[in-house]
Amino acid sequence: MNDNSYSGREYLSKLKHFDIDVIIIGEYQRNDKIEDERCGNLWKPVEQDYLKKFFKFNYFSSLNSTRLISFLKKRKYDIGLQGGTGIIKKEIIDHFNYGIINFHPGDLPSYRGSSAPEWQIYENKNIICTAHFIDEGIDTGKVLFKKDLKPDFSSYHAFRSSIYPQIAIFVNEVLTQISKDKDFYKKAVMQDEIEAIYRSYIGDKRLAEIKQNFFN
Repeated sequence: MNDNSYSGREYLSKLKHFDIDVIIIGEYQRNDKIEDERCGNLWKPVEQDYLKKFFKFNYFSSLNSTRLISFLKKRKYDIGLQGGTGIIKKEIIDHFNYGIINFHPGDLPSYRGSSAPEWQIYENKNIICTAHFIDEGIDTGKVLFKKDLKPDFSSYHAFRSSIYPQIAIFVNEVLTQISKDKDFYKKAVMQDEIEAIYRSYIGDKRLAEIKQNFFN
């Protein structure tokens, strides 16, 4: 996760009972202005300093750090969880025995890319989160699990602020399940490229329609 990543901090808050090493990338401010604006300041994940009581934090300057590669070679991890970083290259993915799992707030492969929750609302679909392995593409890796989220529809800000806390619960459920099933990775399935749609930012006009028509 990037330093002070909101999604990463949210995930970790639900995983305190697991033995997890945390890999921190870069240096970022404690508050994410983009998320604060999008969520109306309703989403405030637990502070990173608090999480240090439960996890070992390891700091690296970037995903291209040679020190990071050396660290991964020594640790020989089985599974990685993506908790908010830039694009992870194959060189890093290959240092995890089973791979790195991402939790995408869209029903893959139909909602790849940006604004997945908003696009699902706009097209009158359920809000689905997909747990999938990361590969060299964008949201293209094998799918492990999906979950129908139940976000707060009282307002757009409430909706957005409830997405990642809901996903964090799903992250806990997935880790709990795979910790009991040594062959979990064999159940991952390829995405159907015929159904694949890449989504760009939904745009201010559609977003205004969503805010007006889909919330209480």
